[in-house]
Amino acid sequence: MTSTFKLAADAAVDLHLHTFASDGIWKPVELVDYLAEHDFQVIAVCDHDTQKSVIEARERAAHHGIHFVPGVEMTVTWNDRPWHVLVYGIAPDSEDPLARHFLDLVTFQERRNREIAMDAIRRVERSGRPIPSAPSEIVGPNHLPVHVLRAMINEKHVASLKEAAELVVELGGLFTTHVDLGEVVAATHRAGGVAVLAHPGRSDLGPVLDEEMLVKMLAEVPIDGLETNYRTYTDAVTAQFRDLADRHHLLKEAGSDSHGPKHPVDPRPWQAAWSRDLLTRLGFEVEPREVDWTIGMDTDVASPPEEKVAQPEPATAAAT
Repeated sequence: MTSTFKLAADAAVDLHLHTFASDGIWKPVELVDYLAEHDFQVIAVCDHDTQKSVIEARERAAHHGIHFVPGVEMTVTWNDRPWHVLVYGIAPDSEDPLARHFLDLVTFQERRNREIAMDAIRRVERSGRPIPSAPSEIVGPNHLPVHVLRAMINEKHVASLKEAAELVVELGGLFTTHVDLGEVVAATHRAGGVAVLAHPGRSDLGPVLDEEMLVKMLAEVPIDGLETNYRTYTDAVTAQFRDLADRHHLLKEAGSDSHGPKHPVDPRPWQAAWSRDLLTRLGFEVEPREVDWTIGMDTDVASPPEEKVAQPEPATAAAT
């Protein structure tokens, strides 16, 4: 893609944002208004397995003069575990026939999520656990399994999303749906989009991505990049994934994964240079500088976990 828009190296960008179309609480207009108030230059809405907020957010971004990148966070499977992939550059209203397969995959995920949510409601209520608050959890255009899980917590049937999901599975249901990583990446590339592995340093979906795993993945599926700057990463983790991306010639991406105000974080003003090559692929030109990112440059970086200091054994009578 030919570079069109010029960005300062420190221009504020956030390439991983959610709305109420999936499991977020941002309304598209409210999200974009917030980003405009805080001088963001480039943004991407990447809801889980849906693009139902993309057009509204894109129109609002144009109103504010913000550069908007259409996106989606696809739930996929590879090597017998789930992963999330951020797909950029494919709009839901694209009339390009080469985009049809990818858009069909998104539609499939939207439909399956609705089916799984309705099935979960039936199973939970048949088990003697009514969840009348389920409809009130649906504030956006989609009915998702997470809304059912949250309602189960509201009704005090369970204490956490993890317990809710486990109960649904125990009752014979599902709480998520996925498509094959290879199929998603192939469809993305056919449509001219870019596929970036989301938050590879998080361990809640499975083991943290290491180099051995990445080499195996790349041998099977040509992903384009890694989310190297992320809200939960310390400087050491960011350095690890940026180095991994460089050694395997992958694009680097920075995103907050904000789902709402302080939920779990506000959008982050990541510097454009930290996602330079990805932004170039998406049609931007980021001004050059000697070092794009280095330890200490991100003032909002996550703090490393506190090390537990070994305590001395209590004195005994024999030792006194």
